[in-house]
Amino acid sequence: STTTSNISASLAEAGYRVIQIGCDPKSDSTSVLRGNEYLPTVLDSMRDGNRVRLEDISRVGFGGVLCIESGGPVPGVGCAGRGINAAVTLLQELRLFDEFKPDFVLYDVLGDVVCGGFAVPIRDGITDRAYVVSSSDFMAI
Repeated sequence: STTTSNISASLAEAGYRVIQIGCDPKSDSTSVLRGNEYLPTVLDSMRDGNRVRLEDISRVGFGGVLCIESGGPVPGVGCAGRGINAAVTLLQELRLFDEFKPDFVLYDVLGDVVCGGFAVPIRDGITDRAYVVSSSDFMAI
């Protein structure tokens, strides 16, 4: 999350329109960018049963980076990859990518998502390429 947030901040400072979507059930990917301001997750908002609006689940953070947290499934039910899929589907329905017109979208995905988390943006036609950035710490290995 630190690496992703730094990349987002650097791209924003260079003048690009950036969206960072945190795909960790802990929902802390964008917290530094938004000054730890509370942000409801996409999945929690969907579970509430109310109509979800983009302004309910996003905050503009440092440098104009649009911050979104997908959240995760109820503990013990489902998996993070399916949560990412549900969140991305809702963001498409809300026309996020058409309305915001980002130059870059960064998905901060858990390295151990085994059910397609990395593949969702490509499969759904949101992007035509993906870069995997990792660090040399033990968790990345």
